Amino acid sequence: MALLFWDADKLGTDFDKIRLKDRRIYIHKDFRNSALEEALSRGEEGLRERYALTTIPSSEFARVYKFTVRFDGVEKEVYFKQYFFWSVFHFIKHLFHTSRARRAFKATLMLAKNGFDVPTIAAMGERRFAFFQKEGYLLTFEVENSKQILQFIPRSSRNLTKEQLQSKRELIRTFGRTIGRMHTKGIFHGDLRLGNVLARQEKSGWRFFFLDNERTKKFRRLPVRLQLKNLVQVNMGSSGMLTNTDKLRFFREYWAENGGSKGQKTALINSVIERTNQRLSKERKVARELRKCLRPNERYLRIETSQIIAMFNRIFCKRRGTEEPLDFIERIDALMDKGHILKQDDTTYVSSLTWNGKDVVVKRFNHKGFIHSLRHTIKKSRAHRGWLHGLRLGILEIATPRPLAFIEKRRGLLVWKSYLVTEYVDGPNLYYFLRDDKTGEEERSAAMQQVAELLDRLGKYRITHGDLKHSNILITENGPVLTDLDGMKIHVLKWLYRIYRAKDIAHFQK
Repeated sequence: MALLFWDADKLGTDFDKIRLKDRRIYIHKDFRNSALEEALSRGEEGLRERYALTTIPSSEFARVYKFTVRFDGVEKEVYFKQYFFWSVFHFIKHLFHTSRARRAFKATLMLAKNGFDVPTIAAMGERRFAFFQKEGYLLTFEVENSKQILQFIPRSSRNLTKEQLQSKRELIRTFGRTIGRMHTKGIFHGDLRLGNVLARQEKSGWRFFFLDNERTKKFRRLPVRLQLKNLVQVNMGSSGMLTNTDKLRFFREYWAENGGSKGQKTALINSVIERTNQRLSKERKVARELRKCLRPNERYLRIETSQIIAMFNRIFCKRRGTEEPLDFIERIDALMDKGHILKQDDTTYVSSLTWNGKDVVVKRFNHKGFIHSLRHTIKKSRAHRGWLHGLRLGILEIATPRPLAFIEKRRGLLVWKSYLVTEYVDGPNLYYFLRDDKTGEEERSAAMQQVAELLDRLGKYRITHGDLKHSNILITENGPVLTDLDGMKIHVLKWLYRIYRAKDIAHFQK
C-alpha cells in the first residue's frame, strides 16, 4: 500500500469518530485496524502491551514513540505523540481552550488543504474526565525517504561536486518559494525551526513536510510581526551553514511568491538580520541550551512516572558495573541519612554522600503543607529552579557546583518533595575563610577581589542571587564558587534588577 498524502477535497470526511466512555478517537477511514484501535482506546499503556515502542527525543511537554503497524499486510512506521500540561495554569487554560492534539490535528489538515505537504494523520485522540481534558495524542505516518532539511545542507561548499552544489541551491530556492507561498496564503507556522521541516528529493524536485503544527494558524492577512518571526526562525536555523549569497537566493524566491515593494523588501530583510543577531546573542543561546536540559538527549536522561519526574546528567548515570538512577531515587532519603549531614531544618535537608564513585551533595526541599506544594507546583519546585540556574551559570562560565540531577516526588499534580544533586566542591565558605586565623590579609584581600569580580559577572547578565550571604560562597583553589541558587532571578527590566541587586548587596554586607 502506497503512503497516502492528503487529498484536499476529502478533508473533513476522511475520519471515523469513535466514542468511548471517557475518550474520543478519530481514525482515518483508509487505515482502520482493530488491533491498533483497541490499543489506542487504552492510551499509552495499551500501545506498550501490543507494540515495541521506541522513544524519540522530544520536549518535556510531550512524549513521542515510534513503532510499526501492519495495514493490509504491509508494515508501516508510525509516530505517537502525546501532549502534556506544563503547569497548573496550562491545565486550567485547557478547561476553556482546544487541546494541543486537536489544534495540531486541525492545523495539519489546514496546511494540506492549502497545498502544503504534511505527515499523514492516522488518528487523533482525546481523553476527558467530565469537563477536564486529561490527555491528547496524535498518530502520524513516517514520511518515507525524508530527513530534516538541515541534513541536506552541507556545512561547507568546499569539495562539493557540481551536481551537489546545484542540488543545494535548488533546495534553497524551492524552500524560499514554499515559505513565500505559505505567507501569501496568510499562514503562520508556529515553530518554523528547520528541525520541524522534513525534506525529500524526488524526480520532480524538492518537497517539504511541516511538523509540529499545533500553533500554526491561517489569517486573512498575515501580520508583519508573524511574517518576521518565521523568517527569523529560518535564518537562525541556517546560521553558519548558508552563505550570504545562499540567503539572497532564498529571499529572491520568497519575494517572487510574496510580492512587495523594494522598500518593503529591504526593510524586512534588515529587520530579519537585526532580530536574528539579537536572538543569537549569548542570553538567547543560554535559553535554548536550558530547554535541552529538560528533555532526554545525548547529555540528559529523563525519568517520569505517575509519582516522579527527574532529570539526570548522564555523567551521573549508570555505567557498566554501577547502579541505576531509579535505585538512587528509591534510596535517596536513606542515602542522605547515612551521608555527612550538612544542614537540617524544617525547610531543607542537606547531605554529602558518594554515589557511583562520585562525591555529591544532595539538598532536599521538604513538604510544608498543601498551599506550599501548590505554590511550588505553579512556580516550579526549588530543585527544578536550582537545576536550571546551575546550568545557566555553567554556560555563562560563572563558578557554581555542576548540577547532576533534580528529582520531584509528586502526589497527583502537586510537587510534594524535591531534591537537587550537585557535585561536591571542597572548600570553606567565605564566612569561615575570612575568620580563620590561618588566613592571611593578602589571601583575604585576594578572595574579596575575586568575589567582587564574580558579582560583577552576575551583574553583566542582570542576575541576582536572592540569598547572597557569606555562607553561600565557597572559597576554592580556583576561586569563589556560588551555591544555593534556588532563589536566583534573571531580570529583563533594568530598574527591577537594581532593586534586587541592592537587596543582594545589603544582605551580603550584614
